[in-house]
Amino acid sequence: MISIQTLREVLGQIAAAHTADPTLNSAALVLRLKKVAPAVDRETLALALDTYFSRIQATEKLGTWALTGFFSSELLEQASRHAISNYRAQLFRGLSHVLEIGTGTGADTAALARVAQRVTSIEVDPTRAELARENLRIQGIGNVTILVGEVAEVLTTLDTHTFDGLFADPARRTREGVRVRQGSDYSPTLEFLLDCSIGTVRAIKVSPGLFFEPPSTVWRRQFVGVGEECLEQTLIFGRDVPDSSVYLADHQAGWAPPTLQAADLPSEPATLTGYISEAHGLINRSQHLASFFAERGIAQLAPDVAYGISAEAPRGDIFLDSFRIIDSLAFTPSTLRQKLQTLGWTNRTELKKRALTVDLDDLRTSLRLHPHTHNARFGTVFLFTWHGVRQAIIAERLSG
Repeated sequence: MISIQTLREVLGQIAAAHTADPTLNSAALVLRLKKVAPAVDRETLALALDTYFSRIQATEKLGTWALTGFFSSELLEQASRHAISNYRAQLFRGLSHVLEIGTGTGADTAALARVAQRVTSIEVDPTRAELARENLRIQGIGNVTILVGEVAEVLTTLDTHTFDGLFADPARRTREGVRVRQGSDYSPTLEFLLDCSIGTVRAIKVSPGLFFEPPSTVWRRQFVGVGEECLEQTLIFGRDVPDSSVYLADHQAGWAPPTLQAADLPSEPATLTGYISEAHGLINRSQHLASFFAERGIAQLAPDVAYGISAEAPRGDIFLDSFRIIDSLAFTPSTLRQKLQTLGWTNRTELKKRALTVDLDDLRTSLRLHPHTHNARFGTVFLFTWHGVRQAIIAERLSG
């Protein structure tokens, strides 16, 4: 069992050594610490180094408390950003007793504890459980009980009727650290968690790339992101959340697919003129891109091309990037290079592709664009296959 006190002491020694000589890497710090603290076991030393080098990155993801927190880089990778944890915890606001499966860093645990009266969390790994307890203590949270053991075994010792909420964050990596792609390979498995009839409100965090049809209409999917990324998918039971809805946590903005018939969708554009638009990754992941575009008077280029064309400039939208089309042409590297050189565009020009097999790094090299200088021109090139022809659209991003 890891001793938090010993871990804290070793972290202090690492900080002192690294402050004195910032050029020291992990290997050099290990050698230094073995001399000054020969009695410290390898597990504690490795975790201390991992925590030390993860803390700066952790503050951006978990909040300022992480500057003194305890976690491995593996734990940090699976942890939700604090904006997402706080948003998702609202599903459980006002509940009396929430069961959490998979404590991890304790970040989601802390968010749940701020909105529910009590939280009981199950963690299979004793070291992780101890780190999470300390992370909760650092944040001044005292209404959480962490139990250690295999989930199925621990559940047999609990009166599950006392819980009115369930949140699960199953491990999505093997013990060797390999990422798994199927819910049946999660730990606990997704099937097991869906069968847990615990609480009137339930939520399961799964991979954003998992394509999954809920077992019934009472389960809903929501895709959550920060910045330009779709980061998480949550399966929700017991709350009136529209299925396949999206939420951008850093902007506190959401979107839900409208109820549209095929006849309500604009037909494919006849020409590549006007404005081209690209939806946020959350919208693409929801698989309701055509409906999203239709709400905004935009026609999707084709079912397999995730760009839209409109005659009018779309209004400002947090889920949409729009560009004015300058020209379009049948794409070959040589014709594109000639066009961009004629425009005088520099290497700040952005290359995007859909439904087209082309290596953008190799293409960028072949275009031989000049280095960017002050006030030089640049823009965006969209590459795709349209009606069987490789196409390039040359466009400029709309401001705002």
